[in-house]
Amino acid sequence: MSKLRPEYRKFAHAHQFGRFLDGNGALTDRDEIAERFDYDWHARRITFDSHFRGHVLMQTTMYRSTRDHQWAAENDPLFASCGAGIEVSVSGLAQANRNRPVEPLVVFLERVMAVVGALPYRRLRALDKETWQGIVSLLHRTDLFDATTLVLPPRVREWAAGNRGASAALKLQLRIDGADGHFKQILLTPAPGSDAAYYDTLLGDLDAQEGQLFVHDGGYWKITTFHDIVESNNDFVTKLGGNIQPHLVRELSLPVGPLASGYTVLQDALVYLGDRQDVPYRMLRVRLSTDEEITLLTSLTAATADQICLLYRYRWTIEILFRWLRQTLQLDHFGSYHPTGIVRQILMALIVWGLLVIANQDTGKLSPKQLWRELQAGIHWAAVELGYRLGLEGAELSFE
Repeated sequence: MSKLRPEYRKFAHAHQFGRFLDGNGALTDRDEIAERFDYDWHARRITFDSHFRGHVLMQTTMYRSTRDHQWAAENDPLFASCGAGIEVSVSGLAQANRNRPVEPLVVFLERVMAVVGALPYRRLRALDKETWQGIVSLLHRTDLFDATTLVLPPRVREWAAGNRGASAALKLQLRIDGADGHFKQILLTPAPGSDAAYYDTLLGDLDAQEGQLFVHDGGYWKITTFHDIVESNNDFVTKLGGNIQPHLVRELSLPVGPLASGYTVLQDALVYLGDRQDVPYRMLRVRLSTDEEITLLTSLTAATADQICLLYRYRWTIEILFRWLRQTLQLDHFGSYHPTGIVRQILMALIVWGLLVIANQDTGKLSPKQLWRELQAGIHWAAVELGYRLGLEGAELSFE
């Protein structure tokens, strides 16, 4: 390992991998938590620790299926060196994915997200200075909502309740902190279906959250809930959705000059919703940089038009998170045909996301993709180091 570059050594070394799994103290007692839920009560050739480590590596390598996992556990030196080596058949591993309890993973996710939430204030994505400064005063109280559809194997179509189509799917509904990206609410719901049905659940107890700012797309809408948000001294910014027909109260002056958001404001007005003429809202009709026109609705009547546009633009941060989960952390492909195995993979992807955030805390911006690249490079550098040492010793490699 002495020849490895320092930035790769932390990923290629088994001890450093163990530190990564600890998550700054969040998961140091994971064996005790697994024991509390009798994870290994019928264990034979596979125990909790090796099973968990294997799933983490599955989320951060290009392996996909249960068969891949079983093969890697027996043949890939990365899995062996990181404590994820097991001797079990494909059917045995599939049975473990199906029958072992997922409750420890729920506890792990809560623990990891608590550490993420306590990290120093930092931005979720790269923004130019002008854009960042335009909304930095608001982001400390901002939560982002969105949902993404996860396509399931056809064998579990019946489990995906509410789906009558040709393909099986479910939705992952997330509410994340706009400042640091930790998960505040996670829902698995049927797909297709209206996200509005889960709006109140994602919001939770509004009276206990005074001062929050909820940013989401037009899928989450309910006039009575908008009123509840305002009356609890919270705020929202959303794309106008559903069949809402705002009633115009007064036109406002349009902003002058180019906006940091890149949007063009075509209309700015005060409106009321339903029959509540005593509760004013702000409505902005804007043109995006793609020339698409959308209408924004918000309770931020005193904010500038550009701040409102910047907040809605920042909502795309959660889309980037979904992209990491689907592509980098493998949620675009499920390795199990059983509901429990699918839930296990979703939980593992979310846990690994949190661990990557924690491991990345010393940099200026969150980039799990870069950490994933470094992990892959670290693996390759470890292989180069092995070859270098064998070459010095005059050893010959055999691939029989």
